[in-house]
Amino acid sequence: MSEKRKWYLSVYVQEGGFFVAMFILTMLHEWIEVDTVIGLLKGLAFFLILYLQAQLHRFFILPLMLKKQYGMYAVVSIVTTLAGALLLYTANYLWLAPAFYFEDGFVISFIYHFVICTVSTITIMSFSLARQYSIAVQNRYHDQLLLSEMNIKFLHAQLNPHFFFNMFNNLYGVSLTEPARVPELILQLSGLMRYQLENGTKSTVSIQEEIEFVRNYIIMEKERVGNRCAISFNTPPDSSLLRSYQIAPLILITLVENAFKHSLTVTATWFIDITIEVKDHRLILDIQNSLPDLSLKQDSTGIGLKNIEQRLELLYNGQYSFLTAANEDSYRTTLILQLKNF
Repeated sequence: MSEKRKWYLSVYVQEGGFFVAMFILTMLHEWIEVDTVIGLLKGLAFFLILYLQAQLHRFFILPLMLKKQYGMYAVVSIVTTLAGALLLYTANYLWLAPAFYFEDGFVISFIYHFVICTVSTITIMSFSLARQYSIAVQNRYHDQLLLSEMNIKFLHAQLNPHFFFNMFNNLYGVSLTEPARVPELILQLSGLMRYQLENGTKSTVSIQEEIEFVRNYIIMEKERVGNRCAISFNTPPDSSLLRSYQIAPLILITLVENAFKHSLTVTATWFIDITIEVKDHRLILDIQNSLPDLSLKQDSTGIGLKNIEQRLELLYNGQYSFLTAANEDSYRTTLILQLKNF
């Protein structure tokens, strides 16, 4: 597929296609019949004179106007158009169709040639400049996509170490209190790592896959916190519905991780309620968690939330809502994503 795009987007292929298209359009209303080989050669010679004059104007004369040398541009344009008209007149006289062009005499015929050269130059230049503008827009759009892709990969590169830094902190905490549970947690962590390695660099995964990843993470967190935290995780029961939609990977986990990290309290009820819904072609993630005690509040680098905000802007620009709110005893995060079917 990439090879086809390469030859299809080649400058030479596009220029050749443009030349053929303009030749056909020019010959449709001209007096030269192209139903024979000689007629085709005559038509090609006629068009080549017009086309070369337009390209001369495009590459060598138009820059004068862009440099605001309007007087020089006007003089050079008139001189080259007169020269083109004289060349076309001579070609008609010597070979193309002398009888047709000289019935009205030299002056009328030359004026006619001058008008043809002027109109043809304007027409070919207009189509050529429009095509150049379209190519420039496509290239700029392609560059923006490449930049976005590079930014996303950079955010992935930041997200993975940040995620595993927290996970190993969890393992360290468990190893101090219940070292016998560490091997099992290491296996669960390896599953999380496998998901990140296999799916973390993909552009999209199914919602079902992402939810299973979040579920495994929550299971691991339950092993760490035990019964100290009331954890609720609610998802749609229809797995086929979840498999029919796609989402950028590792979007949800950052918010879930933050809820666990910044909800620890001993003066109130420690809770985390996570609800994921899919309806009306939207994914709704709603997280409510307890507020941390000031004495237990962990320092945060803010990398996780910064990454997710940047990724949302890159991947779902104008198609998402991300809200946070806090009251006296809880913190709420709501993420709404506009979804597309596979």
